[in-house]
Formats: sequence, structure tokens, C-alpha cells
Amino acid sequence: MRIVDFQTNGREAYRDYLARCDQAFRPYAPIELPEFFAGRIKHIERLEAEVNAPGRQVAIFGERGVGKTSLARLAYFFLRRDEERAHLVRCYASSTFDTIFADVLASVGVEVVLNGMESERGHEGKAGIGPLGLSGVRRVRRTYRKVNAGPEIQPRMILDHLADRDDLVIVDEYDRVRDSATHTRMAELIKHFSDAGSRSKIILVGVAETVSQLIGEHESLGRSLAQIKLDRMSEDELLQIITNAQKHARVSFKSEIPRRIVRLADGFPYFVHLVGRHAARAAGAEMLHNPSAPLVVGDDEYATGLDEALENAERSLAEQYESAVITTRRPSEKFTLILWAMALAEIRDVQVKDIAKNMAFFTGEEPKPGSFNWNLGELSSDKRGNVLTKVREGYYKFANPLMRPYVRSIMELQNIVYRGKQWEFPFMSGIRVQDRSQ
Repeated sequence: MRIVDFQTNGREAYRDYLARCDQAFRPYAPIELPEFFAGRIKHIERLEAEVNAPGRQVAIFGERGVGKTSLARLAYFFLRRDEERAHLVRCYASSTFDTIFADVLASVGVEVVLNGMESERGHEGKAGIGPLGLSGVRRVRRTYRKVNAGPEIQPRMILDHLADRDDLVIVDEYDRVRDSATHTRMAELIKHFSDAGSRSKIILVGVAETVSQLIGEHESLGRSLAQIKLDRMSEDELLQIITNAQKHARVSFKSEIPRRIVRLADGFPYFVHLVGRHAARAAGAEMLHNPSAPLVVGDDEYATGLDEALENAERSLAEQYESAVITTRRPSEKFTLILWAMALAEIRDVQVKDIAKNMAFFTGEEPKPGSFNWNLGELSSDKRGNVLTKVREGYYKFANPLMRPYVRSIMELQNIVYRGKQWEFPFMSGIRVQDRSQ
């Protein structure tokens, strides 16, 4: 009987631990609780200042995986607004201005009727709309007031229902919208909101290098739309993610491992959450046999976490990498070496001569740049998944910025499992010295 009780306690303790890990590390979904949000102090202060400025709407943009949606979802908390006043709509390639704002208005209890035709889409339980709760659960309204909008939703109609509400309208993944008319109408709406001094504010969120990439060129947005670009996070900010997670999950990361994870992540919180989650979950396996076992992420758990993280990373990364390096069903050494050499670089736009130097790190011999020019061309083509982009003559970069931490993670795992940590990657320099001094 004691053995049965022991096993039951072990499984329950293990499940509780995994639940804590999944709360603290969130690679697959935005952060929902403020206590798990790390860093971005300057961006939060800027967001507060811009939203509170009369006539200002906000665009939050930057690379994929830097935490834009997490910041936007928690904007109501940082701005000290009622959670019921935050309305998030997720965009798709097929989204239009009318579908976006029909969902926004539905979240405040208004059902839009276009051309006298009632929408066939039910609002009950609809994903992606509705006021956000502190737990991230949307409170979908049960009753709707029907409003005939004519052939399309006009800015005046949106203002009539939102201007005096002190709400936040968060339009997420706006970069996915392909309809050019939607961009024009969105710019017009932003101008209307600003001119009307609306208390409700629009927050556009999307992947882009500039706000023009996100919404297009519109002179009218110069004064009315604040631009908040989220760059990659600092090492200290990324380390704070792991520190917060350790406290919540009640697990310890051994010695240099947090900093190694951060160096792999290359500034992207997504990779810290991804590797951290799987390493922490690996540390809990012993609880099935011993519920009181200490929870520690050591070298073995770190290696397991890396392996699991690579298996569970964004599928597009794995597919693009495999497309780049696999030739006739086998990995090509030269294609692999080039990608590894690119990942070894600290700068984003890598010169061909530096790729050659970095290849020598692995082979001991520096090739002539001309000997792999054809390979670079292939890696920049559809045939190899366009994994690289030619920036200008003699310079290349990863087309997807998340590919560099992905490749670095492959290199780190190979180094641990097959090389006995023989390689001292330049991007890991100084870690052991720093840890010994702490």
C-alpha cells in the first residue's frame, strides 16, 4: 500500500511541477501573467507615455520572437486600465478592415450588419476576440446589439462606440494582412481617432523592420502614430526570465547553464523559453521515482532540453534547415558548414571572407571564398529554402533571424553529445570566468 501511495504522490508531484514549468516558460504562447514578464522597462514606460498622450495611437513592431504580443496583451496591466477594457483581435492573411472591426465591435457588444446581411459567424466562444482577463481568458459577451453599417464599417461608427470608453483595441499579427485597402482604411481610422481625441486607443502589433512595412506609407500618420520598435533583449533581461522561472517552478539551473541558454538565444526570448522549458521538464523526471528529489537542471538535463527544444521548435525552422543541408537524403557537409559558420558570427550581415574564417573553426583549414560561392547562391535560392539572403555583394544573412539561435542550438548539442565540449564557441566566451567570479 505504501508503494502505491508513493507512486501516486510521485505522479501528482510531477504533474504539479510540469504545470509550474508551463506557466513560467511559454515558448508556444504569449505571456499572460505580469509576474512572468521580464525586462522591457523602457518600452513599457514609452508605451504608457504614448497611450496617455492625447491624439496618439501606437504601433509595436520588430522581429518575430522578441515578445511583441506579450507586451501588447499585458498593456492594460502596465497602463493600469481595467482588464475588461482590452480587446485583442488576431489577424490572418484573409483579414480585412471590416472583419477586423466587426470583431472589435462584437467584443463591446455590437453586432455589425453589412448590406443588410447578418453575419453567419456566431460570437459564442469565438477565438481571438473579446476582452482579455488577467488569466488570458476572453470573456465573450452573450448579448449583442445589431447595428446596420451599410456596405462597409465607417470610422465614425467605430468612434461612436469606442471614443468615450477608455479602451485598448489591440490588432495583433497585423503584418499578415494582405489587403492593401485595409492598410489605407486603417491609416484613416488612426487619423480619425487622433483628431477626435478618442479616449480609446489603437495598438497595432506586427512583424516589421519599420512601421511603413507594417501599414504602408501614409503621411497622415506622422503625428498620430507612435512607433515602438522592440529590438532583441539584453542578456540581463533574458537571464531574468530564467530567474523568475526558477522561483516559480522551484527548480535550480546549475552554474553556467542559464547564461549558455541566453547566449544561444541571440536576444530572442522565444528561445530562452523554449530551451528553458524543456530543460526544466527534464529535471522533473526523477520525481516519478522520488517525489522529494531535488530539482536541478545539470548538464544532462540541459542536453535533453536542447534536443527536445530542437524537436519542438517552430516547424518552419526545422523544414528550412533540412531543405538547406539535405542532399540526396543525406546531409551535405559544405552546406552544413556554411550555416554553422554563419551562426558562429556575432554580426547579422556576414562577409564571405568571415564565413571562410568561421568554417576553419570546425575544419582547421580556411577555404578560399570562391570555393563555396555556388553553395551560397544555392542557399539563397528556392531550391534550398531561401535560408540565406544576399544583403549586398559579398555579404549574407539568415533570412529568418530565428535561424541563427536554431543553428547555434544544433551546434551546442553536437558539441555536448559528440565532441565532449571540445569546441569553445566565440559566442560563449567569458561564461565560465563570469560564473566562477559570482
